[in-house]
Amino acid sequence: MSDIAATGELRPAVSRRMKDLVAVNFGNTLEWFDWAIYTIFAPYFALQFFPSADKSAALLAALAVFAAGFLTRPLGGFLFGLYADRVGRKKSLTLAMFITAGGSLVIACAPTFATVGLAASVILLVARLAQGIAHGGEMGTSVTYLVERAPRHRRALYGSTSWMSVVLGTMIATVTGLLLNANLDRPALESWGWRIPFALGGLLGLYGLYLRRKLTETDSFEKVKAQRSDTGSGLRPLVRNWRGVAVVFGLSAGGSIMFYTWLIYSPTFAQINRGLDAKSALTASLIAQAVFLLAIPIVGWLADRFGRRIFIILFGVGFIAATFQLDALITNSFSGLLTAMIFALLILACLFGVNTAVWAEVFPTEVRATGVSGPLSLATAIFGGTAPYVNTYLSQAGEQRLFLVYLMVVSGITLITGLLIPETRTLDLDRPDTGRLSN
Repeated sequence: MSDIAATGELRPAVSRRMKDLVAVNFGNTLEWFDWAIYTIFAPYFALQFFPSADKSAALLAALAVFAAGFLTRPLGGFLFGLYADRVGRKKSLTLAMFITAGGSLVIACAPTFATVGLAASVILLVARLAQGIAHGGEMGTSVTYLVERAPRHRRALYGSTSWMSVVLGTMIATVTGLLLNANLDRPALESWGWRIPFALGGLLGLYGLYLRRKLTETDSFEKVKAQRSDTGSGLRPLVRNWRGVAVVFGLSAGGSIMFYTWLIYSPTFAQINRGLDAKSALTASLIAQAVFLLAIPIVGWLADRFGRRIFIILFGVGFIAATFQLDALITNSFSGLLTAMIFALLILACLFGVNTAVWAEVFPTEVRATGVSGPLSLATAIFGGTAPYVNTYLSQAGEQRLFLVYLMVVSGITLITGLLIPETRTLDLDRPDTGRLSN
């Protein structure tokens, strides 16, 4: 009878955990949908905000705004991380969703350069900077929440669902691009069609806001809150945990640049630099993303059984060995881009199946959200947000090989990180704050 009673008590807890997992990842999906549609539709709306006789110059300006959104991500990561460590993960995630949805609605309704002149460019920039602040706190806090809510032997698997929601967001954005390309001609897309996905993202974000208001706070945070009146202490514990900061930055450097190069920008790159048509590029991207979506939780499940380090090392070695070959596969053919993206994303899955768990595991609860969000956002701003711009600029200058070497060097940073860190699978999330990567 006691076993039956225990099972009855367990079921509501498991059900609540699953609902919280869905709510966090639904919001994360919408965050990344909003982020991805910018690069997909940048070739269409660039001339609306940055008029120029040269379409390439207008696109570079639009991509510069995309990169500028990353400049505020470190600030957002630090501010939202502190907020999450002081008042709770739930409130931080809810606020991030509110700002992101508002930014998308602003872009959807923004006037064009022809209507208000330079003010149109400023409105776009401000909306992206605000979204950058929210996005900087979103990923780190959502990862912290998911890993803290996971059973101890499923932390990598639960954490990997954050990346699954990211991929779902980019897949939905890609499907949106395909549908609009199939039903609207280019003049219509450039005139008004590009506004549709931003409006959709903003409206769905309001539903994501509703879901997040129902989240359950994590036990790890509640324990710290009960023990201390001030659960956040500014920079001092972050400095004490400098090893964790270095780990998050090192893993995020290679992960972010490869994510934005292969998952986000490669379909646009194939169109602009290799002459592939938009429909083929987006279809290839969608199929490759589906493969990536399946690979991530498989790696997470394996990492919970065999550890994290081996997969980090596989990521670094894989991209150092294969980057030039992957780039050579991208031509003006559908099969070329599809093959390149599938292989690249399978290598990326080795890192994305484990990095979320490692980020959370290297920090004590008191500083976990700040420790994850700050370095993650900084590395993403430096390496990820600039990747589409640097790629486009060097390609137009005839120096594509330099960008490929750059990718390999940054992958080397992540490889070195994986070689130097201890295995984190057995670490206790609720351990005392000693500043060391051990229990």
